[in-house]
Amino acid sequence: MRRRSRSLPDPQTLLADYLSFIICHCGFSSSTHRQYRKALSEFLAYLARQKLSVIKVTVKDLDDFILEVAGWGMSRSHMGIRTIALRGFLRYLQGEGWLERDLARYVESPRIYRESTVPSHFTWEELEELLASIKGDGKEALRDRAMLVILCVYGLRSSEVAKLSLDDIDWSHKALRVPDRKGDSNLLLPLLPVVEAVLGQYIRNGRPSDVTYREILIKNSGRPFRNGLEITKRIHILVKRAGLQSGRGCHAIRRAVGTRLVEQGRGLQEVALILGHRDVKTTRIYLRLSMEFLRDVADNYGEVL
Repeated sequence: MRRRSRSLPDPQTLLADYLSFIICHCGFSSSTHRQYRKALSEFLAYLARQKLSVIKVTVKDLDDFILEVAGWGMSRSHMGIRTIALRGFLRYLQGEGWLERDLARYVESPRIYRESTVPSHFTWEELEELLASIKGDGKEALRDRAMLVILCVYGLRSSEVAKLSLDDIDWSHKALRVPDRKGDSNLLLPLLPVVEAVLGQYIRNGRPSDVTYREILIKNSGRPFRNGLEITKRIHILVKRAGLQSGRGCHAIRRAVGTRLVEQGRGLQEVALILGHRDVKTTRIYLRLSMEFLRDVADNYGEVL
């Protein structure tokens, strides 16, 4: 394909056009959009440091970039996201006529095997320590306690917690609605007594009464948490303060809840419904985590006997 004769836009404009394309025409989620933007911004920054043009990039340039990223020590899954994003961007540039060669086929993703590793997670005892670390009845403590209880009881995604509004609480029928679940419609959960008590205390005594926002959780600035990333950042702070192993956030809590449900004898279909998994195969990881906990218990017994 011949390159377009019109002048080449700056790289950031090309990136913005591509990100708009995947949202409008590929149906990508906002989370995937953020991941692609981060990965491709790293790629463009690399080209800028090497004083390379995006339309004159070579296979060697791509290899050098991937080798540099691999040296950052990230996981295979994170490497996979970056290579997939890069392939899509290169295909887009070729389709738009900015690249003459199909460079996407030279970008290989790392091989990832399902259930090859046990993902980061909390034990149930660690979650109890985390909850117990929230001391006092100040406004921030009441909010953080409400946030943690919602996560630890229901295993919601961070984005779902950020979106929860006052209108989602049905005090009369003791129900909590989780709107716009990933790949599904709303989910109605029972408003369990411990959640009802903690939420009620926060809304009465901790949540600012003069804000016009309907979101349940409000930051110290008086604004709601914008997205799941802000919720996760807050959890990281609380985990560090509690003296627990850092680097674990909402998904690690979610895995602990899923594992707990499996250990209590809940079926995978039921756990998949509660956690919002579209494919029950995703839920199998909690069965694997449960087996890992059993091995730990057996190992501890072996040391005592």
